[in-house]
Amino acid sequence: MKKIDIHCHTTPRKIAGVLPESATLDSIAIEMNKHEIEKTAVLATYFPHKGSGISNYRLLRWINDRPEFMMFGSLDFEHYFYQGLNELTELAEEKLIQGIKIYTCYQNIDLGSARFNQLVSLAKEHSLPMMFHCGESYACKRKYGRVSITDIVKASRLETLAQENRDVDFIVSHMSKPFFKDAIQTINNNQNMYADMSGLIDSKFDRDQIPNTVDQIKKFLDICGSEKLLFGTDFPVQTHEDSVYFIEKASKDYSFSEKQNIYRNNARRLLK
Repeated sequence: MKKIDIHCHTTPRKIAGVLPESATLDSIAIEMNKHEIEKTAVLATYFPHKGSGISNYRLLRWINDRPEFMMFGSLDFEHYFYQGLNELTELAEEKLIQGIKIYTCYQNIDLGSARFNQLVSLAKEHSLPMMFHCGESYACKRKYGRVSITDIVKASRLETLAQENRDVDFIVSHMSKPFFKDAIQTINNNQNMYADMSGLIDSKFDRDQIPNTVDQIKKFLDICGSEKLLFGTDFPVQTHEDSVYFIEKASKDYSFSEKQNIYRNNARRLLK
């Protein structure tokens, strides 16, 4: 069954502490071919607390001649807001980004501020979905001993935004793990809110969490329906193999068309 991976990261450098040996575009493409993934959204990353990340134009340069990849742009909201906003505006006008990723939990972002409203207006103008990191952070727990760099953002923190901007689609990344109940209730109550099931485990360290992860995805599907869940990996944190396994197990009693919604149709609709 053809798939779209809505949530993936890439880097040309060697990485430690994760299961795959490489997260280059070539390595991702190999995994895509194995699992019938026709498109992958790779995300620009801005981590002000580390002074690192992969910028919009750097990522764009990497994927520019590779049609199997698309890009979600982002920005350093804390320190370079207007520079980031201008970049995103240019990229959106040239139709070079398919969405905007907001690194809540990693940056101090006032979701009710006039600045943030400018980002929402940009997304609205160009029909771009907005994706938010919600819930805990694996990297933060391992490196800093706490679950989030800044305040934890649950799905319910996005509800006012969703209700005030019903013509913008909002994606709750990682199903807001471990706040699954909050995510299920909020997304079920708001037509323009969705979740991706990326990064629900660290595939190297969390093998014991696989049964519970399947159960949580099934609970989400049983309440919210197949139209509200997006397939994603968060590669290289969660492998493609594990991501497919989760959907196959959680949706084993669902129809072919319902599985198509999760794997491909929902993403196609949100990405226009």
